[in-house]
Amino acid sequence: MAGLISAAALAATSATPAGRPRRRHCPESEYLAYVRGQDIHPGYRNQKIRYFRVFKAAWPKMADWFAASLVERVGRLPVEAQKTASYPISFNARPYLLFLGLRGYVTFDYAWMFGAGQIRVDDAATALGIDLAAGELIEEAVALGYNPGSARRAMRWTVGRIALHTGIQHAGEITDDHISEALEAVRLFSERDDLHCFYPSAQNFREGAAKQWITHLHQLQVVLFHRGQVAAQPRKLMPSWKPPLVLPPRMQAVADKWLAARRLTDAPATVEKLEIAVRRFGEWLAEHDPQIVSYADVTRDHCLAWAQSLAEAPTEKTGKPLGPVTRIQRISGLSQMFRDTAAWEYTDVPGYAPITSRDAPKLPQRDSPLHPRP
Repeated sequence: MAGLISAAALAATSATPAGRPRRRHCPESEYLAYVRGQDIHPGYRNQKIRYFRVFKAAWPKMADWFAASLVERVGRLPVEAQKTASYPISFNARPYLLFLGLRGYVTFDYAWMFGAGQIRVDDAATALGIDLAAGELIEEAVALGYNPGSARRAMRWTVGRIALHTGIQHAGEITDDHISEALEAVRLFSERDDLHCFYPSAQNFREGAAKQWITHLHQLQVVLFHRGQVAAQPRKLMPSWKPPLVLPPRMQAVADKWLAARRLTDAPATVEKLEIAVRRFGEWLAEHDPQIVSYADVTRDHCLAWAQSLAEAPTEKTGKPLGPVTRIQRISGLSQMFRDTAAWEYTDVPGYAPITSRDAPKLPQRDSPLHPRP
């Protein structure tokens, strides 16, 4: 059983201002007392002590460990077996690292937790006599209709990682900002140069682990919203993986001004579709007529040629051209920009819509059971 939290541990927790990373070892006597007090096999107990001492000898300053590469800090990559870990010192020290985090000596970056994969924070907290209150959230999630297994995975994953990152020790302290920061960390992890060390591709990460983690965070937000702990109405929004919109400066100024105006009245999902239309048209212009640097120089021929390319060019995801519905969205979005900027008397625009919804494809007619096609 875990002993009482020592005065040194309490001091480590309280001495660091909120938001400032904590990066220090605990006194050796504190960790040894904890491990020796655990009801575990003597061989495993000695192994944990040995791994702790090896780690502390290799990294006498925790700040130096945090400054090392993510691959070295994670220690074992997904393709490696436990006995063939690239950096076994860090991998073997995970029980000690979790101890440091839960006792308040360090706060971890999300990148390390995402790279490490399976870290059982809730179990480690229980062994230390710390109740993160994930169990309460699980019960509330199930009462809201979530599957018990799904709720258990979501609450343990989210609460444990937010606790290690922020230093909080109870789910009742989690805020909207904590959830937003975790979601942003998921997005940023997809942009890392070393992502290939942990996932086969960015797409594999986004469609697999990232999607699952975002679902976990959404479930947490729903439960906290229903208990009145967070104010934001939960909406499951995937992080934007796309790079920033980049156009020639004069075109960029028009697009940014127009999209900002649309955000005042349109739903985020609608603005997202409008931006995609502007983005795809800009990419096409840059490839086929790079001399165009102002929307004022865009002609109907440009627009129709772009619309035709939508029906012919294979997409990266499917290898096939866009379907009629998506092409309608693209063409309608670009037409909307030209109509709005003309009506609002923007400069550097044609002043009319060189492409309209009439230029979009027609949706296939469905057979009516009363009037089937001959």
